[in-house]
Amino acid sequence: MRSLKAKEILALIFSISLLSTALSATAYSADGNQQNGSNNFPLGPLGSKCTKNGLIAFNGQMTAICKKGKVSYVLASDVPKTPVGGYKTRPSWYPKLSEVFSNGRGPANITCKPLSIKFTSPVIPLDQLAPTIPYGMTIGDHVTPIDHGYIGVKTLSLPTAERNSAAYVPITSPADGTIIEVGSLGSTSSHRVLIDHGCNLISVYMVINKLTGVLAPYAKEVDEKGYVSLRLKIKAGQEFGRQRDNPLDFNVFDGTSWLSGFQNPQAYLYAENWKPYTADYLPFFTPQIRNAMEVQLQRTTSPRVGKIDYDIAGSASGNWFLQGTNGYTGRPNSDYATATSMVQGPPAGKNQYSWSHLSIAPHQVDSSKWIFSSGWWQDPRGDADQALIVVGSGQVAPDRLTASSGMVVYKLEQVSIQDPANAPAREPGSMAPFAVGYTLIPGGSNKGIVALQVNNQGTLSVELNTTMKSPSEFTSFTSAKRTYAR
Repeated sequence: MRSLKAKEILALIFSISLLSTALSATAYSADGNQQNGSNNFPLGPLGSKCTKNGLIAFNGQMTAICKKGKVSYVLASDVPKTPVGGYKTRPSWYPKLSEVFSNGRGPANITCKPLSIKFTSPVIPLDQLAPTIPYGMTIGDHVTPIDHGYIGVKTLSLPTAERNSAAYVPITSPADGTIIEVGSLGSTSSHRVLIDHGCNLISVYMVINKLTGVLAPYAKEVDEKGYVSLRLKIKAGQEFGRQRDNPLDFNVFDGTSWLSGFQNPQAYLYAENWKPYTADYLPFFTPQIRNAMEVQLQRTTSPRVGKIDYDIAGSASGNWFLQGTNGYTGRPNSDYATATSMVQGPPAGKNQYSWSHLSIAPHQVDSSKWIFSSGWWQDPRGDADQALIVVGSGQVAPDRLTASSGMVVYKLEQVSIQDPANAPAREPGSMAPFAVGYTLIPGGSNKGIVALQVNNQGTLSVELNTTMKSPSEFTSFTSAKRTYAR
C-alpha cells in the first residue's frame, strides 16, 4: 500500500491547467459551458421600465425580474425562501433545462421522459475503462463539489513516451441524439461537446483530446473560433472524439429531476445554472454497460456515481458563498442590483470566480471523511485549496454542527490517499487513476485550523488560520473572521 500527498494527487488525477483555461474564456461560464443570451427579455432590456412587478423571465443566460417598475437581475431576496428540506422539484422561477441549453428558447412542453432514452453504446470501449472519479470532487478552483465525473482510460497508465497515436481510444455517443455545441477549452487537445438526446436529457463531455468521426470536419473551425453551434445528428455508437492523455469529463442532465440539497438555487442562476439537474448516469445505460462502468467507480458506497448537493439547513454542511456576493458568480450583489447591461466576467481584482466559494462536504470517494474547500485561504483575491477536516474526539461532524454547538475548531491536514492492498502498482509519473475503493489516511502534514460557527440567522462564521497546529490554540474569533451565506 502506498499513500500519496496533495501535489501528487493533482498530477495524477488530471492536469488542472486544462480546465483552468475554460475559466478565462469569455464565451464560457466558470466550468467551461457555453453561455448564450443577450440583454433582451420578454420584460424588456435591463434597466427599462416594466409594469408587472414580480414577473420573472429567462433569456438564455440571465434571469430578470420586474422590480419596482424596472427590469432587474433576480437576487436571492427576490425569490421565495427555500423550504427547510430543499425544493423537491424545480421552483417555478428557475429556468427549465430545455431553456438553459437553448438560448432560452427550449420547447415549451416535452411529453416523453428522460428514462425512455436508453444508452445502448458505451462512451469509452469497455475494455479500455480504468477507475472513474465520481461526481463531487473538490480540487483547485473547483471549490464546490464538481457536477461531473472523470472516466478513466487505460492509456493513462502508460508512460508519456509510449502514448503514441495508436494509444487513442474512441469516444462514442451512448444514444441517438443531436450535437448542439462544440467548443475549445483553450487548447487543441481539450474540447467540450454537448449532445441533446431529446426527452429532456443532455449528455456532456469535456477535456476531449481530439475531435474525430462526425466532428472531424469541424475540428479546425472549433480550434480557430473557440466555439461552434451545431445541429448535427449522431447515432448511438458513432465516434465524435478520441481520448488518451486525461480522464474524460462526463455527466448527464435530466430536465425532470431536481437536486434538493441546494439550500439556495438562486446562487447558481448566473453561473452553472444546469447544476440542480445533474443526474446519476448509470440508470440510462443498458445492464451490461452499466455493470462495466459501475465496477470502475472509485466510490464503493451509495450513490456510486457520487453526490454534489450536501446543503443541510441549520448545519455547516454544504456549499457557502461569501456574504454580500451573488452566489456562484463571485461578484458582489451591488454589481447586479442597479445593472443596466449584462454583468459578465470574473469579479474585479480577484484571481478567480471561486475566491468567494466555500464547501464543507464529504470526500467524493471516502465519504466517511470531510473536506474543507475554500477559494480564499491566505490571499483575499483567491488562492483556492482543500484540506482534510480532522474531527477530534468529542467534536461533532460538520453535518451535526448547528447554532447550538457554538464555535467548533477543527484541525486541517493535507489530503493523503491510500490504495487498497490489492491495487496494481503504479508506474512512477503515471496518471493512472487511483484504485476503486481507496481511502483517506490520517497523519498528513498540518494545514492549520479552521473555526466554524453556525449562526441563528443561517449564516456561517469562518476563521482560517494556517499557522496554528492545534485547535486548542484558537480561543475566539478575531477581525479575520469571515461570514458566509448560502
